[in-house]
Amino acid sequence: MARPGVNVAIMNGQLGIQGPSENGVTVLVLATPAAPTAGYGVAFTCLTKQDVTAAFADVLNAAVVTALNDGFFGEAPEGTALHIVAMAQATSLDTLAALANVEKGLIKAAGKARLVGVVKFPAGGYTPTVTEGFDTDVHAAVPILQTIANTYMGNKKPFRFFVQGYACTGVAAAAKDYAVGTNRNGHIVVGELNASTANATLTVMGRAAKAEPQQNIGKVKSGSLNIPTTWALTIGATAIASVTAATLNTFHDKRYITLEQNEIASGFIVTNDNSLVAVTDDYNNLRHGRIIDNAVRVAYSTYYAELKDDVFVDENGRLSKVAEKALETAIESAIDKQMPNQLNKTNKGFSDVKVAINPDYSANIALYNQNGIMAAPSFNLLQTGTTYIFLKLKPKGCLQYINVYVGFTAS
Repeated sequence: MARPGVNVAIMNGQLGIQGPSENGVTVLVLATPAAPTAGYGVAFTCLTKQDVTAAFADVLNAAVVTALNDGFFGEAPEGTALHIVAMAQATSLDTLAALANVEKGLIKAAGKARLVGVVKFPAGGYTPTVTEGFDTDVHAAVPILQTIANTYMGNKKPFRFFVQGYACTGVAAAAKDYAVGTNRNGHIVVGELNASTANATLTVMGRAAKAEPQQNIGKVKSGSLNIPTTWALTIGATAIASVTAATLNTFHDKRYITLEQNEIASGFIVTNDNSLVAVTDDYNNLRHGRIIDNAVRVAYSTYYAELKDDVFVDENGRLSKVAEKALETAIESAIDKQMPNQLNKTNKGFSDVKVAINPDYSANIALYNQNGIMAAPSFNLLQTGTTYIFLKLKPKGCLQYINVYVGFTAS
C-alpha cells in the first residue's frame, strides 16, 4: 500500500476560451498602401497578430495592421488561418475579386477556405465614384465573386464572401436593392468603425470566423464586438445614435449587414446575417449558407471514400439498391457525426438530414427541375459516371427542409 498522500488533478478547458476552427479559414484579397513582406500578388498565411505585424511591416501599412489585428483578430481567435493576397493600393474591389487574384488565396488555403473577403485601403486623395449608395466597385465585385463561389460549390469547396461597403453614403434609399438579387453567397457590411469601412468589414468577418456555422453572427449572447473602446460606429459618417430606425430597416430589407448599438450592454453588435438574395431564398442568411457548405463537403468526402471503391451495379448499369441505401446511410451518419450542433434534431436525437440517391425522376420532377435537370437523367453509372445526390437539411430555427442537389462524378 502506498504512503498516504494527496493527489492533485489539474483540469483544462474550463474557461471557455475558444480556439481556432476549420470553419473560420479565411481568404482575404487586399489593396494595400505598400507591398507586404511577401510582395504583391503572392499568397501568404497569417495565424497571429504578430504574423500580421511582420507581414505588413512597412509603416505605410499601419491602417492594414490595425484592421487585421484589432478588427479580424480582435474577434477571430489567434491560430485562425488567414490566407492573404495583397495587391497595389490603387486596385479596385472588382479587380481584387477577379479569379486570378482570389484563386491564389483559395489555392493557398488548400480547399479549406470557408470565408473570402475583398477590402481596399485607398490613398488619402482617393475620390470614390458613387453608384447606388456605394463606390461603384462595391457592386461590381459582387457578381464576380458569386461566379467564383458557384464554381467552387461545383468543385465541392464552397465558401461565403464579403465585400467591403466602401464609401457608403448612408442614404439607404439610394442603396442597391439586393432583395431581388441572386447573390446568395455574398454579403456587404454597411458602416464604419473608427471611420474605416475596412475595420467594420474585417471585424464582422472575424466574428464569422469565430462563430459556429449555425449561429447568427448577430447573436446577442455572443456579446458585443471585441473592438477598441475608442472606435465609434458610423454609417455614412453619421454617428449611429443619429441614424434613424427607418434607415437601418431599409438597409436590412435591401439585404445588407449593418451594425448597431447593443441595447443591453456597452458596445456594438451585428444586426443580422443577411445574404445578398431574396428573403424567400433558402440561403438568405450566412448561417444557412455555411451549414449547406459544410454538408456538401461532408457528403462529398463520404462519396469519395465510398464510391471510389468498386461497387455493384444492376443490369442497367445503375448503382445497386443496396449500394444506394448504404451510401444514403453513410452520408446521413457522417453529417450527424461531423456537424453535431449545426442542424435540428429528430425526435430520436439525430441530425435532421435526409439523403436521396438517384431518386425517381417522375416522382421528383420539381426537385430535379429546380436544380437545372430538365429531363430524366441516365442512372447508368458505367456510362455517365454520375450519381445524383439530394440532401434535405433542417437547420436550427427553421420550420422547413432546405433541399440541396449535389451531383458527383466518379472522375
